[in-house]
Amino acid sequence: METKIRDFINTDTPDILEINQESVQMLSPMNEKRFHQLRKLSSLLLVCQTPHGIGGFLLGFESNTKYDSTNYQWFDENEEQFLYIDRVAVSSPYRGQGIGKQLYDQAVIWARNKSLISVVAEINIKPRNEESLCFHKMRRFVEIGRRSPESGKIVSLQKLLV
Repeated sequence: METKIRDFINTDTPDILEINQESVQMLSPMNEKRFHQLRKLSSLLLVCQTPHGIGGFLLGFESNTKYDSTNYQWFDENEEQFLYIDRVAVSSPYRGQGIGKQLYDQAVIWARNKSLISVVAEINIKPRNEESLCFHKMRRFVEIGRRSPESGKIVSLQKLLV
């Protein structure tokens, strides 16, 4: 299947919201109002264009942004010059086809071009997101901390030097 990673355009919004909703158990909920707030604060918003529509997206923030995520704030207090991957999601029909890898590859290239030191992300340990933990391990992310941002949830805070 031929895909292309490209920058977000406004007509992508409904697809992004739908893809986010598909994976909401591992991501934060995001309605249209919240998406527009995040988009304005974000440094990077990539989508994977497939022949049949959007197959996935990646939303990222640079350090020193006024983002209200407590996980982002932990990185902002403890790391310098980073790209924080807030969420990456792939639509269920496209999972396992390398779209997440393509999105991350572009994000790393973007971070290098901006002379950032690292790419950071948090991955759920409870509830466990085994697929994401394996994905980040294969990409050579390393755990630099853990936190429990809310009752019943634990995240692994991870970093990749770029």
